[in-house]
Amino acid sequence: MRKITFSNTEDLPGYKKKSFILPYNGGEIWFEHLDGIYDNESLVLKKLEADKSSFAKPSSTSFICFVFDETTVTERILTAVCDSILKSSKRFMKVAFSGLDKMSRSKLRKALTDKGFGLGCFDGLEDAKEWLLP
Repeated sequence: MRKITFSNTEDLPGYKKKSFILPYNGGEIWFEHLDGIYDNESLVLKKLEADKSSFAKPSSTSFICFVFDETTVTERILTAVCDSILKSSKRFMKVAFSGLDKMSRSKLRKALTDKGFGLGCFDGLEDAKEWLLP
């Protein structure tokens, strides 16, 4: 993972990238963009916490993809992601992850398998979209 230095880490393009709902194949998918934040764990956690109120509300889509390309995923980040899914009042139908390394995929599968929703890990967003809403 390359080290990127900004005078103000909140100026990182990945941190400034907005998460959003994408209409797709007759439904909607929430894309939680936590990518491009490199090794700035505190920014990832801050962004996730700020976005949680949007993707976890009952009226929001029940299909979500967490995007982690070019972000170092730590134990604290994995725990926060799992908590944002499992400890919210939102009932998710399918949860996808994109851009995770093999170890992170394994840990998430262990923590989230058999929790009442589909779970998938993908290398790219196109595969994740097609799996979430075929």
